Amino acid sequence: MRQKSFYVLLAVAVAFVLLLRSCYQGSYTVNGRPVDQAFLALHASVIAFHVIAAGMFLMSAMLSMGIFSRDRDDGSMVMFLSRPVERWQYVLGRMLGTWVLSTVFMFILHLTISLIVLANTGTLDAGYLAASLLCSVNLLFAIVLTSALSLFLPNVMAALFTLVVIGVSYVSDGAFQLMQIEMVRQVMSGESQASLWRILFPKVYMLQHLASTWITNQGFDVLPPLYVWSNVLCYTVAIVAAALWRFYRSEI
Repeated sequence: MRQKSFYVLLAVAVAFVLLLRSCYQGSYTVNGRPVDQAFLALHASVIAFHVIAAGMFLMSAMLSMGIFSRDRDDGSMVMFLSRPVERWQYVLGRMLGTWVLSTVFMFILHLTISLIVLANTGTLDAGYLAASLLCSVNLLFAIVLTSALSLFLPNVMAALFTLVVIGVSYVSDGAFQLMQIEMVRQVMSGESQASLWRILFPKVYMLQHLASTWITNQGFDVLPPLYVWSNVLCYTVAIVAAALWRFYRSEI
């Protein structure tokens, strides 16, 4: 947080989110029929919610890819571990600290959307804030994965691998969700069948989609919500265990 660029990036991101105010102004027509401003603004807000949540993966990967190597290079790691601090406490402390920082950053942006809705409609939609907290589970997964991979791979490769995993989740689960639409299913002339690897792959996109349903108040019938939660959490716990195993075997 001592990096000035962190606050500059936050200010620029908030400024871009404030552009959503224009969706509540003016008139819109589609095929000669007027479109309700509140309806359009809701969809624009949900899109902005997804863009923020997706963009935070990049920021989280950049923040977490060098937390161990940076401490090793400047001697902070030796200083911490020479005190009554266990190695597992140091590893979890670094991961959780980065997670809290990323979660606060994302929460501020989602709070900005909620305040825009409040200023234009007079009602505070708590769904944005609850959905933001749910998306923080995805951030924890990204941070843990990047941090663990940085113990095995160069920092840049660790961040890229994390983004590839998240990208595959977006593409595969997004396509599977699209296939649930009856019109698309008829065009494709067949029922959609999820393969085993797709079922077991980290459900990062599905968890984010589940969070967005708290804003739109729509049902989530693609997968059982409990499985989506447990899938991401189980991967997170397993990756933390691998990171601890690797860190305990490394010489400092």
